[in-house]
Amino acid sequence: MLRCPSGKEIELQKRVQTKFGVECFIPIEKVRQRDNHGKFVWVQRCALSSYLFVNTDKDTFYSLYKGSYVLHPMRHKVDELWVPIIVPDREMASFIRVSGNKEERVLYLDPAKLNFKKGDRVRVIGGPMTGVEGTFMQIGGKHEKRVVIQIENLIAVATAAIPAALVERI
Repeated sequence: MLRCPSGKEIELQKRVQTKFGVECFIPIEKVRQRDNHGKFVWVQRCALSSYLFVNTDKDTFYSLYKGSYVLHPMRHKVDELWVPIIVPDREMASFIRVSGNKEERVLYLDPAKLNFKKGDRVRVIGGPMTGVEGTFMQIGGKHEKRVVIQIENLIAVATAAIPAALVERI
C-alpha cells in the first residue's frame, strides 16, 4: 500500500500500471455535490484520499517508491521497527469486491469508531457479494444490517443491507 498526494491517485495509478505493469486499486465512490451552477450532480471521487493499493512482489514494491518524491509506503510499527503495511490477499480480495461494486452504495468507515466485539465473523452465501467475509453488525437503523470488511487498523467498508438469510457464521 502506497501513500500519494491527494487528488493524484488516479493519475499515479495509471503511471504505475503502465510503467511497472503492477495491478493497482483505488476505491471510488459516487457522491452528490453541487456543480458551478448550483445543481446537484453525481460525481466519482477517491473514497480513500491519498491511498494506492498495489499487488506486487517485494522488489517491485521497493522500486515503485525508490527515487520517487510522490509515492511513499504506508508503514506500521512492528517490534519497534517501521515496516510497510501488507494487506493479505484474501482480505484485499474481499475489500475490492465490496468497494469495487459500482451497483451498490457502500459506506467507508473508520475502524476506530466500530466495535467488532459485538459482531460475528460471517461469510455472504447469496447475492452479488457471495463469498465475501467480514463482520456482521448493525449500522444506522434498527433493521439495517450490513457486512463490514476491515483492513486492519486502516479502513472498513460496509456493504449494502444484506438479509440475514444470505449470511452464515464462520
